[in-house]
Amino acid sequence: MRTILLLVCAAASPVVPVLAQAAAGGRIEGVASISTRLTNPRQRVRVYAEPGTAPEAPPAAEHPFAGVVIALETTPALRQLPREPATASMAQRAERFVPHVLAIGAGSAVEFPNQDPIYHNVFSLSSTRSFDLGRYARGEHKSVRFQRSGVVQVFCHIHADMSAYLLVYDHPFYTMPDSTGRFMLDNVPPGDYYLVAWHERVRPIRVAVRVDAGRTVSTRVVIPLTDPPVTP
Repeated sequence: MRTILLLVCAAASPVVPVLAQAAAGGRIEGVASISTRLTNPRQRVRVYAEPGTAPEAPPAAEHPFAGVVIALETTPALRQLPREPATASMAQRAERFVPHVLAIGAGSAVEFPNQDPIYHNVFSLSSTRSFDLGRYARGEHKSVRFQRSGVVQVFCHIHADMSAYLLVYDHPFYTMPDSTGRFMLDNVPPGDYYLVAWHERVRPIRVAVRVDAGRTVSTRVVIPLTDPPVTP
């Protein structure tokens, strides 16, 4: 039996949210590191192809932090801050969802274009937002709007090994680290929060972090996957 650990080192203090105006906010910045056991590509077999179609080239490999989302845990005050709904895209390409993990704000729409020479049927049974887009061919796309915050796992009815994740937030303070693991949340209202790091293969962790007006708080996020000690 394996135990999954997620360790985060950060400036911490008791968490009692005290918010000021976002205009006088501070910044959270940091560097994440992640175990190679979480980033090694999984073996995958092509399970379906229409007669006469050539296999699509697989998408370029995503960087190690492409599956990591870092965000503030929501509070009533954060939910009241303005955010602009946007339109994002999660394509079906080479029998994969690209990107595999997508973070959006509540109220945003996601388009699901089919870029494969085969049919797909995108759906989700998530309590956050369930939907079924039906079968559609290459060159077609359908969209879904996500009004509630939460995690939405996405699948394809035709290809059982296709899956992806949508993380929907009800505030603007979420981000995905770059290829070096660096991340930043800017204009955060002063106060005490929990910073949450998410990866599909580990349990999310909450760590207390304090933000002061006009200042930067630095943190380091370590996401390992380790075995438990051996019991004699």
